[in-house]
Amino acid sequence: MELNDRKIDELLELTRENNKILTGMRRAQRWGSFLKLMYWMVILGSIFGVYYYFQPTIQKYTKTLQTSIGIIQNFEKAAGSIPTDTQALKNLLNR
Repeated sequence: MELNDRKIDELLELTRENNKILTGMRRAQRWGSFLKLMYWMVILGSIFGVYYYFQPTIQKYTKTLQTSIGIIQNFEKAAGSIPTDTQALKNLLNR
């Protein structure tokens, strides 16, 4: 009887120790998940914050780029209407 009681006590002690270890592991996992969430929130928040801060500058450069593209397209249209053969150029100059 004494042998069984000792085994049961040992088993109970091991079970409590395992429970303590598993509880600690679960707590560490929860903290890890929380810190990972905070990490990504800081990164994404920083990206949106930087965009919000620089939005007027970005819009200004976007508008400048669109204007430049429009000017280049107008030059291309104008260059396409210039006669390239010499006879047409002579007729144009003779007018």
